Amino acid sequence: MTAHRSAYVAIFAVASLLAAGVYYLAQPRAEAVRARIDIPALAPISADMVELVQIAPGARPADAATSLEAVVGSYAALPMLAGQYVDTRALEATPGAQAFGFGAALPSGHVAFAVPVEPSQAVGGALAAGAQVEVVAVPNALRTQVAGADEDAPAPVVLGEGIVVLALRTGDGERLTELGAGERPSGALR
Repeated sequence: MTAHRSAYVAIFAVASLLAAGVYYLAQPRAEAVRARIDIPALAPISADMVELVQIAPGARPADAATSLEAVVGSYAALPMLAGQYVDTRALEATPGAQAFGFGAALPSGHVAFAVPVEPSQAVGGALAAGAQVEVVAVPNALRTQVAGADEDAPAPVVLGEGIVVLALRTGDGERLTELGAGERPSGALR
């Protein structure tokens, strides 16, 4: 009788495992991209930073990336933790586009800084993200002096040539679309 009981228990265990395997394989699976390592904000995402995993369709977040091609080569707008599903809303083609409103890319190792510009001192509306400019510091003495009045006045200094305009903002930090009365444009340069 115990021999038969052991056989029945073994058959039951094998049948249970077989049923669980069939149930698992019959479930629909969905693909989602997950971060393998911590990805800092504004970092370019490479193939070794992410992985494609199979999960139950109900477990995949609505805005999770579903292919590696959609993620690799883009930039993280927010920090992503290892094991976190990559949200397509946290990806950007231009680093800093969401956080800073950059319309041009900031290359690795470069720094962005703001330079306030009065419309009367600039090219008045001709600037756009991606434009290359020269930044020239003009001493106040030169701006206020009469032509030829003082030959010992300090000369203008070129601070940078070929500087790329990353974004244009108002003096209040808002994105530059249309200036209201009393607002002045300013630029963020690298």
